[in-house]
Amino acid sequence: MHHFLKLILLLLLCTSCATLVNGKTTRVTITAPTNTRVEFNNGTSTVEDGTTEIFPKRTKDSLVIKLSNGSISNDFKFPRKTSPAIFFNLFIPYSFGAGFLVDLTNQKRFTYQKHLYFQIDSSTNTFYIPKKKALRFNKNDIFIYTTPLKAIDAFSQPMLTIGAEYFFADRMSISGEYGTVYTDRLGGEPDFKLVENKGRMFRYELKYYNLVNVSSNPRINEYIGLEARFLRYQFNDDLRFTRTNEDISYFVRETFAVQKSIDVFNLKYGINFPIGKRLYLDLYSGFGLRFVEIKNPNRNYNPETDVLDEDIDGYFLNFRRSNIQGVDDGTEFNFTLGFKFGIKF
Repeated sequence: MHHFLKLILLLLLCTSCATLVNGKTTRVTITAPTNTRVEFNNGTSTVEDGTTEIFPKRTKDSLVIKLSNGSISNDFKFPRKTSPAIFFNLFIPYSFGAGFLVDLTNQKRFTYQKHLYFQIDSSTNTFYIPKKKALRFNKNDIFIYTTPLKAIDAFSQPMLTIGAEYFFADRMSISGEYGTVYTDRLGGEPDFKLVENKGRMFRYELKYYNLVNVSSNPRINEYIGLEARFLRYQFNDDLRFTRTNEDISYFVRETFAVQKSIDVFNLKYGINFPIGKRLYLDLYSGFGLRFVEIKNPNRNYNPETDVLDEDIDGYFLNFRRSNIQGVDDGTEFNFTLGFKFGIKF
């Protein structure tokens, strides 16, 4: 019986997520004006380069800190929160939620707001917490950026890109990007070439920053964007198909030219945050519509009578089907996900 109780206790400890995952302390990042002193738990730290960090112990008590800058001094109190790690117990099937029994008796189930943002009200000489995050960019700021994933695009034409983003008003910017094909498609080109492999891309985007604030991190600037992207390129491709002439069926391998025109319009949500003094990372996702027009001049393959070989060179997926005129033209749903690197000037 004694060993059985030990086993039950061990199982409870191994399935209590907050107890296992969380440490005794948590990290809180404080953003405030430079040279602001943060007093916490008999210690003092100074805000440099816009931020400082404190490491409060996880308890049921509220987090109490004192901020001072020159003659300005204010106390703040923030209630504790429940750590999301405790809810991981719901996803451990063999425990039937037993991990809650341990977590609910452990102080590690608590946490505090990860980011605290303060500003100084010059009219009242007090610190306050603004309702909206302050934009880290000013009117007339300029970014020069590139989209690295375009250079290794395995599903389309690899391109080198360069773009610029200009803030023409508070919280609003407009950007333009140009890309050009610099190499053959990844995966190889047909030996016989009918046309020169070339292409270009134009992207235009209008952004509104901090219209919504999903993240509480003041270093992250969120935006809603409207994007228009236009791609024009041509290249060579090949395919294999079965052709039946009266009672005789035979395989045909054909090299053909592809002239592709794609117009994309997206609604996007993105975040822009610094990874250095001037370098910024722009992560985005969105959805919209894609309008595709394809031409295959002098193509021999006829999709109405010929049967395309779906298993080219042993691959399960046949990406070449997306290059056939009369088969893949039209309007499609578009989902976008990517990132850009930018330098602020």
